Amino acid sequence: MKAMKQSIYVLVCIVSSLLISCGPSDNFGYPSKVTFDKKGRETLISGNNGIYHIDIVNYDGEGVSAVIGSEVDTIVVTNDWLSVRWKLFDSKLIVTAQPNATGKKRKLYIRGMVDNFFADIKVVQH
Repeated sequence: MKAMKQSIYVLVCIVSSLLISCGPSDNFGYPSKVTFDKKGRETLISGNNGIYHIDIVNYDGEGVSAVIGSEVDTIVVTNDWLSVRWKLFDSKLIVTAQPNATGKKRKLYIRGMVDNFFADIKVVQH
């Protein structure tokens, strides 16, 4: 009985370590957080791998991300006060925050698809 419990414990440890190591832990080189002041501005962020899809969502993962235009190979996605512009499969993103006239802190999340995983970037504006 004791040997069986030990075997199950070892099996659970092995499976747990495999599941933990499945995804990337470095966010593909992208920053995990970008902060803007109330004036808003444009900033360039970059990572190690190119992105092929972006959603801009709230804390609950909900958001209407709309492609508001695209030049030859440049894509622009916007949601509320935040826009992201990038070239398909490029690792450089231009993030633009509109001025914050609400007087309240606001947050959105950029979720960029890289190699079938998400690079998550929290965007905060004061």
